[in-house]
This record gives sequence, C-alpha cells and structure tokens, in this order.
Amino acid sequence: MRLALWTPYPEEGWVAAVAPHLAREIELVLVDAEPPSAPEADLHVYHVADTARHGFVYRALLRQPGVVVLEEWSLHRLVHAETVGRGDEEAYRREARHAHGETGTFVARQVLRGLGGALPALLAMNDRVLEASLGLAATSAAVRERAGARLTGRPVVQIPLAFVGLTPLPTRAGARGELGLGQERAVVVALRGAADTAPAPGIARALERVAAGEPGATVLWTTEDDPGLALRLAAADVVVALEHPVRLGVPAAVARATAGGRCTLVTAGSGAACELAEAGVVRVPPGRREAEEVEAWVRRLLTDASARARRGEAASAWAAERGEPGRAARGLLALVREVAPRRDELIRAAATAGGGEGSLLAWAMDDVRVAARELGLEGATAELEPLLADLFGGHR
Repeated sequence: MRLALWTPYPEEGWVAAVAPHLAREIELVLVDAEPPSAPEADLHVYHVADTARHGFVYRALLRQPGVVVLEEWSLHRLVHAETVGRGDEEAYRREARHAHGETGTFVARQVLRGLGGALPALLAMNDRVLEASLGLAATSAAVRERAGARLTGRPVVQIPLAFVGLTPLPTRAGARGELGLGQERAVVVALRGAADTAPAPGIARALERVAAGEPGATVLWTTEDDPGLALRLAAADVVVALEHPVRLGVPAAVARATAGGRCTLVTAGSGAACELAEAGVVRVPPGRREAEEVEAWVRRLLTDASARARRGEAASAWAAERGEPGRAARGLLALVREVAPRRDELIRAAATAGGGEGSLLAWAMDDVRVAARELGLEGATAELEPLLADLFGGHR
C-alpha cells in the first residue's frame, strides 16, 4: 500500500516519531507543502489542526477525501484563514452558514465587523473536514466522542498522538539557571493561550495573590507559541493551563507539562481533563468560583511538595504509557487498513454529504443538516435529499 501523509510538521512531534514505524509496513510519502499535483497514493491521510499552517492540508482534503487525523474539534481559525485570510469574505459567510445555519450567518457578520469577541470559538466550523473524512483518528477522547456521533458508518478511533514524540523538557535546575530563578523559589507557570490573548482577569488576580502571599513564589505567564515555553515548563512547580472556551483537543503545552511530571491545573470538561482523567492533573470547574479554586489549589500544591510530586509522577507515568510511537503507528495502520477496502464506497458517501455547493438544493440541505444535528437525527438527512431535489426541480 502507498500512503500519502499530509502534514506541515514532517520532522516534529508524533509525525517524526510514527513515520519510521509506518514506513516499515507500507510505502509512505510525506507531503509537507502545497505540491504542484497530489502524489499518487492508494490512500491519503490528512493531519488537521486549527492553525493557518494546516491550510494546504485542508485544501487537499476538500479536493480528495481521505483519512483525517483531527487534533481539535473547532477549526474556526483554520477556516477563517482559508476564507477571509485569502480575501474571500463571502466564502467565510457561506462556511459559517453551512456549519450552523442562520446562527452561523449572524456570527460571521459579527466577526467581519470586528465584533465577534469569543463567539467564533463557541461554534465549531469543521463540517467540511468531517464530510470529507473516510475515517478519522481523534487525538483525544473528547474529539473522538463528538466525531463518532457525526460520522455514522465511518470508522472513528482514538490515538493519543498528543503524547507521542514529545521532546523531553530541560532539567529543572538548568531551566531555572537560564531564567535567572533561584533553585528554592516556588514557580507557577500560567498559560494564556495565544500571544495576542490577555490572561483572564480573575485568574490573573488569584495568581497575583498567591505570589504576594507565598514567600519566594513567582508567577511566569507564557503562551502556547512562546519559543521559551519548554524552559518555563521545566522551571515550574505548578502549571496552570485553563481553557476558555475549551477546544476538546489536548494542548501541546499540557502534554509536555504532564509528560515532564509537572503538576498541572486544567479546566474541567476540556479535552485535557477528559483525556487525563486517570492521571494526576487537577480539574478546575469553570464558573464563579474558578479563581477561588485556582488560588486554593496552587497554594496547597506549593506548600505540599509530596502531594505535588505524587500528582506529577502519576501524570508522567500515564503520558509515558500512551506515548509509545509503535503503538500509535499500529493504531493508525489499523484504521487505514479498515478504510482502504471501502475507499470508493466511502468517497461516494462523502460526495453526497457535501451536497452541491452554491445551489438551491445545497442551501436547503444545509438547513436540514443543522436542524438534524440539533435534534439528534444526523443519519436521517440522506433520505431527505431526493425529496428536496424534487421540491427544487432537481437543481443542485
């Protein structure tokens, strides 16, 4: 079998760790940029995440359906980059409507006016990816559960790739030396998401109170795209990695912190909280008492080294068990081998799921799909297409 794996990160993370194992079993072609034409392959595997760097992968998937490795549930940033980022606001409005009907249209208008705020993150825009998926590997339990409910008749599996191919953190002593921090200091590292995102005011004030009340305590704010992230995580005693709203994937920073044995606070209900349910993370419920809970937990963990160590060791052992590249490769190969014999059948089903974009029938089917999802009747929409085609005179 000849397999084409599309990814912007061929030499990093799980791809670099898993590729040698795959290559022993099949002929593997890595596609790391937009090629002049798609390589010949029996099956294409697409690595999709919510960043603009995955744009060429997204475009290739829409042209030629295949197996998807999905890292996050909401793909708004990716879709926005592929529409508005390319100067096509109408395409963005169309994609929002395709995903969420009139609610999506309203949100798209607000975003284009600069008034979207946090609204986009609450509305997943992954329909095109799901429709083009012949099979799907979710990197977290939360994404697998959501995808499984949508992809009836297509295989969906979970492979914990967030913990595969992680680069070990520097030593605590070395990291603190580089950062100019004393070895005896109590260090809290807090993530605030992207570089242009401000810390949640309540959490920021809670951690300020910790720093003021605990002798020698230091709070370091960082971001997922911080070049010095690994150094800060290595220096940490406690990591605070809350998500608002939750993305259902496992952030790379959380995977690295837990694998490195750092006691980590995550948001209850997030992908990380669901994935690490048996490990040593602290799950903090969002809501009115969130900041109070964060402050209490951080104080307790900073003053109880044994409790901190127990949780860190449990998380590290859990991550190590799931981070074995050979195991991940076997899971991905099993999915590919399940999909391959059904490829043509599944491609026909994917073409039907997408509808005739831009037509009256597609417009009507979008409304039907949104209503069906809200009513839990996802599988019923295919039976309605012939009826709607008759209603609209067969015009797609």
